[in-house]
Amino acid sequence: MRAVERLTPRMARIRFGGEALAGFPDEEPGEILTLIWPAEGADEPVLPRNGWRFAPGTPEQHWRNYTIRDYADGADPTLTIDFVLHGDHGTASAWATRARAGATVGFAGPRIHFYAEPDADWTLLCGDETALPSIGATLERLPAGHRVVAFVEVADAGERLALATRCDLELTWIHRDGEPAGRCRRLHDAVTAATLPAGRPKVWIAGESLAVRDLREHLRDERGLPIGLLQAIGYWKHRTTPRDIE
Repeated sequence: MRAVERLTPRMARIRFGGEALAGFPDEEPGEILTLIWPAEGADEPVLPRNGWRFAPGTPEQHWRNYTIRDYADGADPTLTIDFVLHGDHGTASAWATRARAGATVGFAGPRIHFYAEPDADWTLLCGDETALPSIGATLERLPAGHRVVAFVEVADAGERLALATRCDLELTWIHRDGEPAGRCRRLHDAVTAATLPAGRPKVWIAGESLAVRDLREHLRDERGLPIGLLQAIGYWKHRTTPRDIE
């Protein structure tokens, strides 16, 4: 790990480096990488073999999927990942809150979670703060002048980030302001009330699984928008969300 930067009270940006990142595949914005933390008492993680198989006797290790916020190749490759922080509620969050340069983590992947659609007339991006790294990466890589309508839910105004883009961007921030993450309906209400552009869109939604499902059904069934593979992704589940909700 190279450096840690606190972007907001609840978001940390961590930059990783090392020879293993040289020539890293970087096909689409917001690809998913699995981070693997060393077992308790170990200095380095044990990496899986093909098919996510670990060697016999490998101690239990923590792993979680994260969005690649940025990647720079070259003589000194650097990988950037933004972590949503929620205190000590979760191993990854606790680690990111206390992370210091020099720490070692492993990785597996990446996997594509966004496919560009060059023929789309416009793009719709929706999500909570867990989707914000991917939304930011996507906005940086869509072509200049492309129309984008984005809705982003965060805890409060202090969690807004400056998002660089060459797109024609219409961005709406939604603040929960004390309502619980994963059960706030303000994002859903903002999208359902919005007047969306005409034409064929590229749609991408991510966040809490039940919230994503409800938005997907609204956009597909009530708006008639095309919602295809890897366009509506449940990144996490609220404790009350049924297990069968993807």
